Amino acid sequence: MTTTAPTTADRDPFSDIKIATLAHLKQHGCGCYPYSDGSLLATLTAATKATTVVELGTALGYSAAWFAGTGAHVHTIDRDPVHSRRAYDHLARHNLADRVSRHTGEGTHILPTLALTGTDIAFFDGYAPTAAAIRALTATLRPGGLLIAGNMTLGGQADQIRDQLATWQHTDLGETLLAVKPQ
Repeated sequence: MTTTAPTTADRDPFSDIKIATLAHLKQHGCGCYPYSDGSLLATLTAATKATTVVELGTALGYSAAWFAGTGAHVHTIDRDPVHSRRAYDHLARHNLADRVSRHTGEGTHILPTLALTGTDIAFFDGYAPTAAAIRALTATLRPGGLLIAGNMTLGGQADQIRDQLATWQHTDLGETLLAVKPQ
């Protein structure tokens, strides 16, 4: 029996979005980065049986695709309208646009207007983390919901955030902090 090594597309069904995001970043020099491990996001979403996800930092839709690909509904927020439109195009090509609600603007201003409570997963991957952004995201989580905070090695207010979540069940993976909201 002959087997072939899996291709990038076999391992990452959204590799086209990741490649497009990196090309966009190179061309424009903006803060448009794909999350480093989309399959981790999908695994956590499936393991927690999450049905709703709120994401701060859409970029071109790579992480939203991984979340939506599990069947969850995603509310994603990005400051940049160009990123938001490009994300929609990518998600539509993967037949995921109907599972994603896109919002454009400053996340800490938009999150309270969405009146989201009971969110299963809150994901931060927008820029160097701020305590205000994490507070706004965690306010949307249900008790027992999961916070996934990326970019923890970029500085910002990462130490304040760790202190803020000290009473939560959490693990620090370096780049990413996982924390479960207390019941």
